[in-house]
Amino acid sequence: MKKHIVIYTSKRGSTKQYAEWIAEDLGCEALPLSDALSMDLHVFDCVIYGGWIRGSGIVDFDKFAKMLDPGIMKKLLVFGVGFADETAENYAQVWGYSIGKIDPKNENRVLMYILGGRYDPSAVKGLDKFLMKTMRAVLLSGSTSDAKSQAALMKDRIDNGCDLVKRENIASLVKDAKKIAERQ
Repeated sequence: MKKHIVIYTSKRGSTKQYAEWIAEDLGCEALPLSDALSMDLHVFDCVIYGGWIRGSGIVDFDKFAKMLDPGIMKKLLVFGVGFADETAENYAQVWGYSIGKIDPKNENRVLMYILGGRYDPSAVKGLDKFLMKTMRAVLLSGSTSDAKSQAALMKDRIDNGCDLVKRENIASLVKDAKKIAERQ
């Protein structure tokens, strides 16, 4: 068996950067989802999927999920890349819109990470630009002081951009990927 494979979907490069770093640290290959759709994932001890977060879901996780069965689910690790802080609420929403749709009780004990992404407002066009304006407006309607402070942070990131991509963000994920492979 091969130890690891990293499969990803990336729009502006943050997720691809993480996938390449993870693959480098694990000594394996990182492939875009489009190149991996016909692969037999059973030959790997640990399967890692990463995608960027839009709204509360990991983009293209539904396409990737069609490749999964219970055997693969037991050796799956998922990461989402976004620019919201990793709060318990954010984590729960992203998990629910991705892994939770195929394993609602997490019987397969799939691990998920949220990694800080990069956002450049000048690079956003079309529908994505409209969605970001809508998200900004919704965020500002928060009613509690905690929600308002988080909304202010997100508003600043939407307006001014941010770069939260750091190699050290993958340290725990790589450690867990090695543990998953050792269990197989």
